[in-house]
Amino acid sequence: MPNLDDCLLKFEVPEIIHGAGSLSVVGECARRLGGERVLLVTDPGVIKAGWLDETIKYLEKEDLKYVLYDNVVSNPRDFQVEIGVDLYLKKKCDVIVALGGGSPIDTAKGIGILASNNGRIYDYEGCNLITQPVPPMVCLPTTAGTGADVSQFAIVTDTRRSMKMTILSRAIMPDISIIDPRFLLTLPEELIASTGMDALTHAIEAYVSSLSWPLTDPHSIHAVKLASGNLVRAAQTRDLNALSGMTVASLEAGIAFSNAILGAVHALAHPLGGMYDLHHGLINSILLPVVVRQNMEHAQDKFANVARAMGVKSRGMDVKDLASEVPEKISRLIEELGLPDRLSQLGVKKEDIPTLAQMAKEEVCMLTNPYHYSVAEIEKIYREVW
Repeated sequence: MPNLDDCLLKFEVPEIIHGAGSLSVVGECARRLGGERVLLVTDPGVIKAGWLDETIKYLEKEDLKYVLYDNVVSNPRDFQVEIGVDLYLKKKCDVIVALGGGSPIDTAKGIGILASNNGRIYDYEGCNLITQPVPPMVCLPTTAGTGADVSQFAIVTDTRRSMKMTILSRAIMPDISIIDPRFLLTLPEELIASTGMDALTHAIEAYVSSLSWPLTDPHSIHAVKLASGNLVRAAQTRDLNALSGMTVASLEAGIAFSNAILGAVHALAHPLGGMYDLHHGLINSILLPVVVRQNMEHAQDKFANVARAMGVKSRGMDVKDLASEVPEKISRLIEELGLPDRLSQLGVKKEDIPTLAQMAKEEVCMLTNPYHYSVAEIEKIYREVW
């Protein structure tokens, strides 16, 4: 008889508040979760853009005390999580507000894990190893790509091994996500483009994941449609409607991958991020068309639907030809956005590929890819995009 847990399907989402100006409810949300003293986690870029000052204004309006933790960089490190939890406990905070992209949000999740579960952050690498509820958490995503504000994932770099740890647990799902498209107005074009490609990757990988199901598929495919239709305009013009479309694409892709998990693009991207400290969205963008081409024969019907969502005219085309349009559409999108399309352009060394391939084979995201690649096959993919 199969294990009951293997037969059950689950769908988790936080409370979501979306719209221009929604930042104004952050104090009310933190207060509603029982907070009196906020640990506010952010990064220098967000502070420079002026969003920290506005956030503090709304916390003070609710008479909330706050402690600032802004020691967060891209690809957050293990020691930054441990410094943050020391601050949380020493200052007797009772709620966490994360303001920023995936790095501040993942750091906040790591702080929450250690605040109530003790130990080291390494103890929680893998699936469902968190036993105690984490403190209440409000997320304010300032990019449209990571989906960390609505996901059960946290990615933290293990500096001892120079690799990214994937932590997956329902316990770290934030309580509230406040999505204000105005945040994107202060981002540079390249960051909107690369984080947007991250959202597109989440949507496609969740859609073809072996754990996708009828509650995740509509979010995945709609996110593909929104990202394909809005990303170039959002990056190049900062039109608020296009930026708002990208925030919804990121949101729906995040909901989808949180519940269906990801695939080979992320399995190959995480070792690169850990070893070279590269921007996650940029790596995903380079890997996506090649991995899609390799996955094609294992999920052809689904890739045909992805092609339709990306605007390919399907009349008169058979499923195989329609599906084969997807990697071409992705490559044209990358070219239009002006993003790099080779790992060598980012400084990746060819001699590191065997080590990267071994790490990718063991990555948890590979488990839900439509096909399980051997180390030799993964090496071949890396070499193709090098």
